[in-house]
Amino acid sequence: KSSAASDVYKRQTEEEEEKQEYVSIIENNNTLLLQLISDILDLSKIEAGTLDLHYSNVEINDLMRELENSCQLKLKSDNVKLEFVAPEEPCFANIEKNRLSQLIINFVTNAIKFTSQGSIRFGYERQNNELYFYVTDTGCGIPQDKLDSIFGRFVKLNSFAQGTGLGLSICRTLINHMGGKIGVESEEGKGSTFWFTLPVSYTHLTLPTT
Repeated sequence: KSSAASDVYKRQTEEEEEKQEYVSIIENNNTLLLQLISDILDLSKIEAGTLDLHYSNVEINDLMRELENSCQLKLKSDNVKLEFVAPEEPCFANIEKNRLSQLIINFVTNAIKFTSQGSIRFGYERQNNELYFYVTDTGCGIPQDKLDSIFGRFVKLNSFAQGTGLGLSICRTLINHMGGKIGVESEEGKGSTFWFTLPVSYTHLTLPTT
């Protein structure tokens, strides 16, 4: 009887694990489908000239720290350290907060996919009337013959990695639409640095009067 009960329990456990695996697959596929729809809509809006951009005054360090905390949840290994490299001084700028967040999250998420150990560091620098943003990883890197096509639509260096193949293309199209530039520096086996610039006007913190 003990053996029979054990077999039933084992079978139930295996069935439950199998169900959870199917649920996980369905959830992942749903996420990918929603992301694909969102990416295609963004591309369509940009190309049609109907994408709304809403600029506001933002303290860049605060925004970057929020994104750092959010992206920490995407890490799947303790072997990778994610870090925002903050400048000593705060930076107040008039910028499209939601789209900047979208760009940073896209680049960091991409870095996480291809970095199994080491670090992912991101930050920014002031460059006259624009901000230079970067995401540097110690991942697998990109072959030199693939660098020119990396921002193409539906291009995936690793067909087994999750994603729609539109993320980097969206970034390039969005950055160009906002008047910036985009690029990548990489060496196979030694990691990559994705960077972009955005034109900004700097603002100053207004202290409340007493």
